[in-house]
This record gives sequence, structure tokens and C-alpha cells, in this order.
Amino acid sequence: MSEPTEFEQIDCSAVIADVYLLLDSECDDTSRARLQRHLHECGACLEAYGIEEKIKSLLSRKCGGEHAPEGLRERLMVEIRRTVVVTRTETEG
Repeated sequence: MSEPTEFEQIDCSAVIADVYLLLDSECDDTSRARLQRHLHECGACLEAYGIEEKIKSLLSRKCGGEHAPEGLRERLMVEIRRTVVVTRTETEG
């Protein structure tokens, strides 16, 4: 049995989660190359990337000149930190 390729080792959900890092040029060269290779070989991820790219472009065109009120970022970060996600699992019995 052969070793899995780098493409096979990357989980699609991880690629989709990192799409904005790629779109915003916020990832290093190695990560960028790895993500781009995956997108080149995975049609489903490429389609999702294309949709995200269009949304980002639309938001940039429609909201590009506007700035959020002072302190909004800080308030949002506080709210995000306060948010708790609860996952339920079925117990045996």
C-alpha cells in the first residue's frame, strides 16, 4: 500500500476553514501552496473557494469604503470569547 499523498492528507473541512486565510493573503508560502494544490485537485473545495471569493469580492465592492465604529472589534471579540458551544453525545445505557 502506498503512502497517502499530501492532497489526501488534507481534510476538506480544514481547507474550507482556511479559505479566508488564503483569500486575505494571511497564510505563509508553504500553507498557501498546500491549499492551492488541494484546490487544484479537489473540485468540491474549488467550488466552495470560488463562492467564498465571490462573496468577499462583493462585500469589498459594497462596503469597502466604510469603517466600523470605534470599539466594535473589541466588543465583538469579547462576545466571541463569551460564546460557548455545547456538544451533546448519546450515552450508552
